[in-house]
Amino acid sequence: MRRFCILALFAMVFFAACGLSEAQTSALRQEQVVDGITIGLEAADNALLNTNQEFIVTLTDADGTPIEDASVYLDLTMPAMPMGVNRPVAIHTGEGRYRTNTAYTMSGDWEIAVIAEVAGVEHRAVFQRAVTE
Repeated sequence: MRRFCILALFAMVFFAACGLSEAQTSALRQEQVVDGITIGLEAADNALLNTNQEFIVTLTDADGTPIEDASVYLDLTMPAMPMGVNRPVAIHTGEGRYRTNTAYTMSGDWEIAVIAEVAGVEHRAVFQRAVTE
């Protein structure tokens, strides 16, 4: 009986961990075209507060070719509750993709500005994201 209880406990922990992992990896992807450049943002659909979150930015030109030589950072703000500066710099990972991490510090409506400097010109796309507890 004890062996069964241990096995059942292990199974519950395993399946709970799988469920948590699936919830965290569910991503929301949004795109905007700014000055002929498509700026895409992918981030967790149901982000957790005060937890490291991954953000992936994609950049393509008007022909759909990945932009490889941009400087990219995010500017996360909460319009209803001004907070400190949260501007993580994204690292180029290839094929027009740039990755960074940061955390949401409060539930509510957030604006995520993606700022991409391409050939000395700054391009900005703003995405809305609701974060719950």
